Amino acid sequence: MKTFLATLSVLGALAVALPASAQSAPRCTHDSLAVDGTALAVSVCATPGGKAGSLAVTETFKSATASFVHSTSLDVLPGTDISRSVDDVPLDRIGSARVLHLTLVARNGVASIEHALLLPGAQVLK
Repeated sequence: MKTFLATLSVLGALAVALPASAQSAPRCTHDSLAVDGTALAVSVCATPGGKAGSLAVTETFKSATASFVHSTSLDVLPGTDISRSVDDVPLDRIGSARVLHLTLVARNGVASIEHALLLPGAQVLK
């Protein structure tokens, strides 16, 4: 029992000693979407935003030939478990004239893509 309590106190001390940046590290989700026949890897990472009740969201898009980062924010509604936001991302930086219309969802501080449409044409990707 003493060994168990000693282990718990060491783990607790380590958690307190972690720098704030390690405690609020971005929480990321990953998706793969097909855009005009090309695979597009999408990472969505969220960290607490600059204002109370918001998440800073960084989306990273990678194709076989190019990549770019797009930033947005998502307001978290008080007293709710789930919040949503819409984000339109032009895909010209990966060589497409289309726009990715995303519905982002936040659950417990983690943002992810709930729905994805390719515009024009409203092609459902997710």
